[in-house]
Amino acid sequence: MPLELYLDPITINCRKALAGLQLTKTPYEEKYVNYFEGEQKSDWYAKINPFKTVPAAVDGDMVLTESNAILAYGADIVGADSAYPKDLKQRANVNRWLLWETSSWFPSCYVYLVEYVVKPLLGAQPDESVVEKEAPKWNHLAQCLDDQLSKTKWICGNNVTIADIAIAAPMHLHAASKFPLDKYPNLKRWMTEGVEQLECWKNTQGAVEKALLPGTQSATNGATAANDVHKEGIKANFNYTKDVSPTLTEIYFYESEKAKDIHAPGDSPHECIVHDGWHKASEFTTDKNGFALSTFKTSHSDWENEENTRTAFYPEVVSFLKQQLKAKEVLVFDHTIRSAANAKKALTQETNTSQRAPGMLVYCDYPAESGPLRVKQLLPNRADDLLSRRVAFINVWKPIHNVVEERPLAMCDVESAPQSDFFKLYLRYRDRTGENYVMKHSDSHKWWYFPKMTPEQVILLKTYDSENDGRAKFVGHSAFEDPTTREGAPMRESVEIRTICFF
Repeated sequence: MPLELYLDPITINCRKALAGLQLTKTPYEEKYVNYFEGEQKSDWYAKINPFKTVPAAVDGDMVLTESNAILAYGADIVGADSAYPKDLKQRANVNRWLLWETSSWFPSCYVYLVEYVVKPLLGAQPDESVVEKEAPKWNHLAQCLDDQLSKTKWICGNNVTIADIAIAAPMHLHAASKFPLDKYPNLKRWMTEGVEQLECWKNTQGAVEKALLPGTQSATNGATAANDVHKEGIKANFNYTKDVSPTLTEIYFYESEKAKDIHAPGDSPHECIVHDGWHKASEFTTDKNGFALSTFKTSHSDWENEENTRTAFYPEVVSFLKQQLKAKEVLVFDHTIRSAANAKKALTQETNTSQRAPGMLVYCDYPAESGPLRVKQLLPNRADDLLSRRVAFINVWKPIHNVVEERPLAMCDVESAPQSDFFKLYLRYRDRTGENYVMKHSDSHKWWYFPKMTPEQVILLKTYDSENDGRAKFVGHSAFEDPTTREGAPMRESVEIRTICFF
């Protein structure tokens, strides 16, 4: 099992843990903790780490709360002997630099970071007297490093170790922190020609600069690249379905001879442009586009416990949708946890059906006739009264545990997809037949997604609306393989909560 790594990638010690685990190729899953909003001080996080600091790593019943301890443990898990030697003398040498970084180097570097990076970010001026007071100590420590690096390529010899990552982390914004590296040529060579050329370092630099150096050339280049994505989008494959009417399109969720020679969905894959929706996220609405993005924070984390999710999380969803959509009443009736870890699960498996792989099919949950029928099934005594007014089915799609990098969710804008593009998919269960919509391809379809969503964000998906006044009635959506996903990104884990909103 991978380490569960709780962090905000913008902090020194969190970035250190990320880069170090990538260096040693230690498997991990990111669990985002918003540092600037003080989420590390929240009650839910204190249950994991009572010190209320980040990062923290969880491996079964063990919690590690110090970044250098996490680096050492991760290296031992995978046997990364080069990065953390087994030889006692070599390991002692690495350990002494790890301890030196924590006790001496980090505190001194942090003074520069606060004055020259953090304060200007918050609109305050640096206090030069604070830097002047710290400068003698910092220069002494830098000279010690420079002397060491005059004799070796890396801190502990000819091989890069976790000590290099640990010592580089406090100076990861060395230019903005105004460290006088030109006075220490060996230290500068090690940092700029060594550490900064490591893939693990490059992979973890962007988040830091985006958060702390928004005005730098690097951040500007990143914004330009993001704008290009906004305009051009990325190319990805989507599994549409051929409309072969009058032949039915079907899926069987149990073993049956009837499943032979059926027309199954997803037989019309097409490459489409998917647009990054972050720059206009506030403009999307469920009534106009069929989907919307919102913030939804919850302390619930026990997603594997179905009953606990129903009793603890469902009421939060009800309150949230009443506030967001002004619904008078909300019924939460089902949920599904999706993870690529479930990809090997057979479609015909009839147990634990709330655990599924991400749906790689363009579809929508309820055809026009199925919405009212579902209300009658769930609320038979009140259905006639409830259906006399507006009813809308809304799915709440939410990342869990970590930032979504792998197989994100995309939505086909309803303004580009008329109802004639949808047709029925029959879902054959042993005791009943359900119905979904699938979609046939059209060049007019416009796809949107929100890359790297966090667990604090949700997408609302309109899957049925009883109104016929021109508003969106249902939205096609699908998970997809994002070609920009970094190698080794954690598998996507999400929950979708199915609800009925009564107005």
